[in-house]
Amino acid sequence: MAFISATPILASSVRYSRAACTVRPAALSSFTGQRAVLRASTPATNTPRMGFEISEGVEFKLDLTILILAIVGWVVPSSIPAGIPLTEGSGLTQAFFASMNANLANFPKGPAGDDPFWTLLFLWHTGLFACMIFGTIGYNSRKVQS
Repeated sequence: MAFISATPILASSVRYSRAACTVRPAALSSFTGQRAVLRASTPATNTPRMGFEISEGVEFKLDLTILILAIVGWVVPSSIPAGIPLTEGSGLTQAFFASMNANLANFPKGPAGDDPFWTLLFLWHTGLFACMIFGTIGYNSRKVQS
């Protein structure tokens, strides 16, 4: 079973030369008669980058194609009409959008706390995010196995 974490992944160390200061005579300097030339450098560090990994150090890659397919995979089935009293016989997507449009018609005033809009909003987005998460995990775990 895989566990997903959002911890920073450290990139490999990159070593640079230390800063050096060389002194050369300068023709135009009247203050000291010499000019210091500095070369910029960066000390060796581990540069963290944000990434996701599945347990045992397997990197988790986000793929836009999988997210788009997950959205389509949720919108199409949730648009099928059902005999649920909350949706009044229409699909979840149509009921959610109709409720959203009805509330936008009363724009300055938001939906009440007991408005069915909140239940539809919660159900629709819970299903959408579940499809996106499980689709991405399935795609990545299939890549790891092959």
